[in-house]
Amino acid sequence: MIVDALPKPSGLDGIVEHQIRSAASTVQINRYSWREPREAVFKTDAPIIDILLSRRQAELDGEFLEAGWRARRPVGEIMFMPPDFTLHSRWNRGDRRSMCCVLDKSAFSDFFEINWEDRKLAASLDICNGFVRGVMMRLVSEAMEPSFASAIYIEALSTALAVELRRHFDMLDPENLPKEGGLSLSQLRRIRESLEEESASHPVTVAGLAKREGLSVRHFSRLFRASTGSAVSDYAAGIRIERAKKLLADEHRLIKEVAYSCGFQSSSSFSSAFRRATSLTPQQFRSTRLD
Repeated sequence: MIVDALPKPSGLDGIVEHQIRSAASTVQINRYSWREPREAVFKTDAPIIDILLSRRQAELDGEFLEAGWRARRPVGEIMFMPPDFTLHSRWNRGDRRSMCCVLDKSAFSDFFEINWEDRKLAASLDICNGFVRGVMMRLVSEAMEPSFASAIYIEALSTALAVELRRHFDMLDPENLPKEGGLSLSQLRRIRESLEEESASHPVTVAGLAKREGLSVRHFSRLFRASTGSAVSDYAAGIRIERAKKLLADEHRLIKEVAYSCGFQSSSSFSSAFRRATSLTPQQFRSTRLD
């Protein structure tokens, strides 16, 4: 959340490391330190999306008070706060660094006139979408090192982000779901575990995942998108990149070792995929985290 724009409960210290504005949005990279477990209620009239940047995440969970399920859910790497909804959040002691993008409400008023039923509110706490992640990491890069025509570029990226978010939530509409419904939680858990254990010597394929669940590739892919809002390939790419970020924190681990451990066949293919997702090479990412 924006440190200087939202209420700051006691026990929360936060600083704004970088900030850049455009007509369409405000982008901030914030660092927080929680001295003790706390909870607070946040509400904003503007759409806000936040992506985790720190290596070690202070555990967060939350619930939207307007939702019918009223059960706390873990907050994932990317979280979206729809305008005019109330988030009750709880966190443990620790540190968190994140990029927060506040979209201009008037500029994007039509984008988020969505039927925010419980399924979508729950999904907003943990957005797994490769396109959304890619745009956000470009915003991070621009906020940290603004260059020529930054305001114009930020405005263009903010528009792309709003479009991808709307498409992501539209995929969760009942009319876009297969008649058979989505995958079960146990199926999704098995899929994620398989992807997290992937390496170059033990690659995971869509065909292999589908076969294990007793489904055709096409049917499996439809059910997976209905359940997560993402294609299998985008979801898998996101997991590989997040795993790579954690491994890159070890400065003694070679880049090629990280690539192999994350399922890439070569350092060059790993570097290309990592740069597409983060706008940084693996070495640049490592350098920024070790500074």
